[in-house]
Amino acid sequence: MEYKDLATLYHIDPSSSRGEHAAELLEQRRTSPSTFDLAITLGNNALFVAVPRELSTLNQRVLERERKITKLMQSLPGLAGNEVLRSLVIDEVIMSNNIENIHSTRAQIEHALSTNDAEKPQVKRFREFAKLYLDLSYGQYSRPKTIEDIRAIYDKVMADEHIEYPPDGKLFRKDPVTISDGLKAVHQGIAPESAIIEALEAMLALVDSREVPELYSALASHFIFEYIHPFYDGNGRMGRYLLSLFLERPLSKPTALSLSRVIAENRNMYYHAFQTAEDPLNHGELTFFVMTMHELILKAQNELIDRLEANVAALSMIRRSIEAISKNKEFTDKDIEIIYLLAQQAVFGIEADASLDELAFAVDRGTQQTRKYLSSLEERQIVRKVRGRDPLTFALEPSFLEQTLHIEREK
Repeated sequence: MEYKDLATLYHIDPSSSRGEHAAELLEQRRTSPSTFDLAITLGNNALFVAVPRELSTLNQRVLERERKITKLMQSLPGLAGNEVLRSLVIDEVIMSNNIENIHSTRAQIEHALSTNDAEKPQVKRFREFAKLYLDLSYGQYSRPKTIEDIRAIYDKVMADEHIEYPPDGKLFRKDPVTISDGLKAVHQGIAPESAIIEALEAMLALVDSREVPELYSALASHFIFEYIHPFYDGNGRMGRYLLSLFLERPLSKPTALSLSRVIAENRNMYYHAFQTAEDPLNHGELTFFVMTMHELILKAQNELIDRLEANVAALSMIRRSIEAISKNKEFTDKDIEIIYLLAQQAVFGIEADASLDELAFAVDRGTQQTRKYLSSLEERQIVRKVRGRDPLTFALEPSFLEQTLHIEREK
């Protein structure tokens, strides 16, 4: 029998005892050995996640795809893998902004991440938000442990944004807030601020709990944060960043950085999951919210696997080309190493150029020595300098890329 939410079962029950039937079923679900009590009460309901066969199957499918994603990422060497993650970061920032009707482009986000001139207005607006995701991709992040940490993350998410209604409490909002779909009110955030703080502390305890599987607690925490709605503005982007942050431990970084696109493409499905979880007749059961989020993760994983398989195929093409030119005695081993790195940059990078510092790190040499290798390649019209400073960057000459390596960079 298909597992249905309590509200649906209540409405399709034709008997005069449907209230009693619903109460009995609620008790069965709450007390089932496979049910996880989330130790949080929102409204009048203690939240819980039951684990029916459908959720177990979805979870297994997610974990199977994770193994495939991990294997594909391991097939990509350092620079290629880093550029794939960087591209995912940029897409995630753009799509998270897009869900909130904030327009941003790949060029804007890439410029915000790569330039040292952080004071330019067009750079400042997205820099801190994008850098949060980039730090997550590099593993250079800290999970929030306190409500002060949550506020600090919010300040970075919203850095240099025009906030019409900034937080006016000690850390969060102090007044009630109502969320509308444009026609009617669909949700009212928790109030006052003391209740917001209590609920957020319970959410942080949940994501660190060893009593609930990490994937379930990460997904449930996303519902909890958006239900709390601790700020007047920016809750959507903040909540999706926290979701990526909390998913990075039970899932892979590429998957954690790939959800905003599928959420944007499946908004009705996403918002319906919130509505189902908030239905008073479901009495705090988050099973269907967690199941829907699993389905969205699967969609993201399928798209990601297609993307990574194309990346691995492109890398094989690069390797064949490099192997062919390595037989030419004109090239030293360091020449080949740098050409290989810049070919990866050309194929996988947002831009075709890589910085001197990045190349020096990749070839395990100092910047001065690496600059000498690059100068030699410049003289032979294999490499060209793209930017002279902030930072100094290099790329393969288009003619060498296309005619010698037989690689055509996507425009």
